[in-house]
Amino acid sequence: MKYRLSLACVCLSVCLACDQPAERVVGNKPDAESSDGTAKNEMQLVSFKVEGMTCPSGCYPTVRSAIVKQEGVLDVELAPQKKEDVIDNPVVFVKYKGKLDMDKMFKAIERVGFEPQALPN
Repeated sequence: MKYRLSLACVCLSVCLACDQPAERVVGNKPDAESSDGTAKNEMQLVSFKVEGMTCPSGCYPTVRSAIVKQEGVLDVELAPQKKEDVIDNPVVFVKYKGKLDMDKMFKAIERVGFEPQALPN
């Protein structure tokens, strides 16, 4: 939770610096809205836990590979860890644009042998 708040603070400070509403900032101008009322090119962030992901050299790259193949995914980052060689905080942050199909992404993670779990709000 501590890390998600830090990332949100960084994003908010960037958005405040450009005087644009946070949910509409992409470059210097707001995005056009899609039919469902959301911005078409709005960058969003989702985080979730991946049970079974214990090593940064094997497990994380496998999970990351499954996630980056999903439509709209821009980047995947592992939450900060206490030690370099062990994943003690198996949370990933996914940056995406458009609509991300969470069910499809979770199934892709399950296919490579891990168990994704939504984080409580």
